[in-house]
Amino acid sequence: MKSAVSILLMIVVMQMGQILAACKKDNGLSEDLLDFLCKSRKQNTEIEGLTRTTRPAFTASLTNKKTLAAKEIIKFDKVWLNTGDIYDPSTGIFTVPINGLYLVSSSMMSDSGKHLHCHLWRNDQSNVGVFSTGYSQGSLNTVMDLKKGEHLTIRHHNGAVENAYGVHWSMFSAFLISE
Repeated sequence: MKSAVSILLMIVVMQMGQILAACKKDNGLSEDLLDFLCKSRKQNTEIEGLTRTTRPAFTASLTNKKTLAAKEIIKFDKVWLNTGDIYDPSTGIFTVPINGLYLVSSSMMSDSGKHLHCHLWRNDQSNVGVFSTGYSQGSLNTVMDLKKGEHLTIRHHNGAVENAYGVHWSMFSAFLISE
């Protein structure tokens, strides 16, 4: 039960961080939220030799509106935090650097009066999805046991052409919870 509450707290903090990051153009904000998360769990900021500055974590957002084709990988081009250089904004791929339990999160906003269907992909397999409609923001949050070298992406669904709203309302994040 205690671990479920901790995970729920992490999800809430991650969502708050995404919203605040969209409103503030300060890279220090994401780092402050990561520090807060570690302190809120009453844990040392070090996990088996990984410190706050070396623990794998990233947050990236979409700068401009993007028209998406079927199964297109979304390339979140504004990187707010990228500890360990684990997210590549030119490809939209998060490469898992070490085995462990990760919190993965994405928020996607649709264009005015339109639908948006996206999924988290693990390697070549579709996972959990996110849906939004008419400037609403859908979100996904999942805890995953990931292996070094695996790839995670957010991809448009296999349906019709749709638009993802930018201006930092659409985001993708992940961080290592524990090894």
